[in-house]
Amino acid sequence: MIPGVDRRSIEPHGDARGSLRELWRASVQPFEPRQAIVSASVAGTLRGMHVHLRQADLLYVVNGRLFIALLDLRSDTGPKDELWLDPNESLIIPPGVAHGYAALEPAVVLYLLDHESDGSDELGFAWSDPEAAIGWPVRDPILSERDRTAGSMRAARALVRDRLT
Repeated sequence: MIPGVDRRSIEPHGDARGSLRELWRASVQPFEPRQAIVSASVAGTLRGMHVHLRQADLLYVVNGRLFIALLDLRSDTGPKDELWLDPNESLIIPPGVAHGYAALEPAVVLYLLDHESDGSDELGFAWSDPEAAIGWPVRDPILSERDRTAGSMRAARALVRDRLT
């Protein structure tokens, strides 16, 4: 796992009424939420690749299942992780770690952010950058205009290294 990324199991506690899941506890995860965002994606959506300079994200899949790609841009040879995430886990993504996800089925994602988002903190690069070599499980994804026209991973890495060091 990439340094600073925290993947946690979330055990459901159920009874005849349904279930309860504890997403976050301050005494266990040193993370102070300042904003919450809910994102709904249709099947075939790909969001990313994005990276923050100050903000950490706690990502939780409320409904569905996601393929998630993580690339550490804090060094020239930062590690990469590719994983599947569903409602049984959460993921904290620190500043400097690029992330994106593909929804092969409809999915709802809850983000808790440790800084209020205003866009000044976010960079990105093309989801299909050959240097990133991500094994996306979608061939022709639904993309935002920003993700469709994003630059190179090499340029994003240089900006992250310049601003975080």
